[in-house]
Amino acid sequence: MRRLVLATLAVVLLAVPASAQEILDTQIFPVVARGPGLGGTLWVTDLVVSNLMDEPITVGIQYLPERQDNLFNPMFPDRLELEAGETIIAEDVLQSVFGYEEGTKGALGLIADPNYLEGNPEDTHFLAVTRTYNVGSELGTFGQTVPSLVVNINVGWASSFITGARNDADFRSNLGIFGTSVYAPMTIHYRIKDGQGTILAEGAKTLRIASLQQWSFEQLGVGEVDSPLTVEMWLDPASMSEDPCAEDFPNGFLAYVSKVDNGTGDAEFLSAASIEPYYCGVMPDE
Repeated sequence: MRRLVLATLAVVLLAVPASAQEILDTQIFPVVARGPGLGGTLWVTDLVVSNLMDEPITVGIQYLPERQDNLFNPMFPDRLELEAGETIIAEDVLQSVFGYEEGTKGALGLIADPNYLEGNPEDTHFLAVTRTYNVGSELGTFGQTVPSLVVNINVGWASSFITGARNDADFRSNLGIFGTSVYAPMTIHYRIKDGQGTILAEGAKTLRIASLQQWSFEQLGVGEVDSPLTVEMWLDPASMSEDPCAEDFPNGFLAYVSKVDNGTGDAEFLSAASIEPYYCGVMPDE
């Protein structure tokens, strides 16, 4: 995981604007899944990758299961080969590429950096996106598009926020956080407020190395609330890198809320954004 995180954070610490999809040589999708849903349905994730180059490229792909320490395999035994201009879809990627049956969830890392995948062009970049959805319902599929969130990684200099969450009779919400630490577990603080700014729940969660964790709002201490909700998160001071630009592997995290319709099981993906992104070199307000 060391090289993947290094390549990823080298991108985020540049002045790159956030976007719905990312065109980079390294991408991280914070959550992919293959597991049971309500009413006998099954949650699966499809991955779409597009080669924007005029020549073939190889994309290394690694699955990082939740709630465990994960190590990066620099040999990339799992790879996607794309011809010039080709777009491919890996349907049910955790089963079709990695062989998982069900009951698994985690993050997905993709990398095409020629420093790690010999033969790729020097300026290799690609476009990718995932969709996680439930199958098995007579009504069709319901789910959410999940983009790569490399440019939204928070390296610890300010809080990240998510708004638009709901936890009421019509919707339920889950908070997910992926930590990029490659050395040791890291601690993230959270605070959830209602529409009037009242704190409903707050606390801290410790993440395993390079790992995802997800909790329902009920697990975080939030009951049924008749208002939209906002989540604030920040790195514990003990987990912060002293100077992200001076370290090869600075600590960071990316986060999301999955808001699920209680009637259909349809979900909406809400990504976190830092109130004060930290860039190497000149700060945005200078």
